[in-house]
Amino acid sequence: MKVNAVKYKEFCRQALINCGVSSDVAEATADCCVMTDMMGITTHGSVNLPKYINKMKAGGMLGDVTPSVINEGPTWARLNGNGGFGMYNGRYAMDLAMKKADEVGMSIVTVSDSGHFGACCCYSVYAAEKGYLAIAMSNTVKLMCVPGGKGNIIGNAPISYAIPRDGMHPIFMDIALSEVAKLKVVQYQKQGKKVPDGWVVDENGLPTNDPQGNNFSMCPMSAHKGYCLAFLVETLTTVLSGGSFDIKSWLFSPPETQANLGHTMIVIDLKKMMDPMEFASRLREYTDEIVNAPKALGSDKIFYPGEPNWINYDKAVKEGLELPEATAEAAKTLAELANLSLEEVIL
Repeated sequence: MKVNAVKYKEFCRQALINCGVSSDVAEATADCCVMTDMMGITTHGSVNLPKYINKMKAGGMLGDVTPSVINEGPTWARLNGNGGFGMYNGRYAMDLAMKKADEVGMSIVTVSDSGHFGACCCYSVYAAEKGYLAIAMSNTVKLMCVPGGKGNIIGNAPISYAIPRDGMHPIFMDIALSEVAKLKVVQYQKQGKKVPDGWVVDENGLPTNDPQGNNFSMCPMSAHKGYCLAFLVETLTTVLSGGSFDIKSWLFSPPETQANLGHTMIVIDLKKMMDPMEFASRLREYTDEIVNAPKALGSDKIFYPGEPNWINYDKAVKEGLELPEATAEAAKTLAELANLSLEEVIL
């Protein structure tokens, strides 16, 4: 199914409103979901909207609340997300972080008691498009082992940065710190395939290529390096936010249980440190040096961070957004839940 991206975002926004989500929350959620779809990060996009609605209807996520301030200072704030939609809480926190950075140059804002907030790049890119260098991160349910341990001990610590560029798409990274996404392991299991070395360990903490059921843990990216970085992300999103160490619900299950996730936004107002034209020129020079470096045998291009996603995004703008099968089915479900038609959206 191919859709007009602008009309599809409006469809998602209106569907959320029809299902009981407030206008501001619906706007932020639809914008984040469709942006990630357009970038090709479809696992974190609109495919999840029916699940968000089901979780809201079960009481596990609230669609009409606004974050409240726990405490704050000139350069920082701690917010309580009050069990609301993570995408609205994330945008709210990033807006506050940018406002504080305008005054003092740098800021950090945390959120506790929040719902799943999708891809971290929704927030870092959102700020970079306004001229800020931004970092966004979240905690997750425990799904990774750590060196020397067994079982699910730590989250996989999704994190993103974005760097503004004058008149061009921001440079950005969006990763989690497990060796691969857990979904990839599940896909291998469904296909009856063995997973590559270094992806998972079994219930005894030993390497395995044949994980059984859900009796496995994800391996940190680059072993202790990924573990140590994940520890930092968890410190900023869980410890500093005042959030829960024992998350009972992450994405959608059980639907009636609030996730109590934590997010953290860090913002630098670059113009406080350097003339914007000088920064833009120096960043352009450095980026050109990287992408014009000698190519490996068989390679004809070096991408800057995030460039493949922007290629997908620009194609969706020009030619329409191609929805994968799972997302197309979710869109049909969303239309039924919201009593809306998809006809005007489809190309």
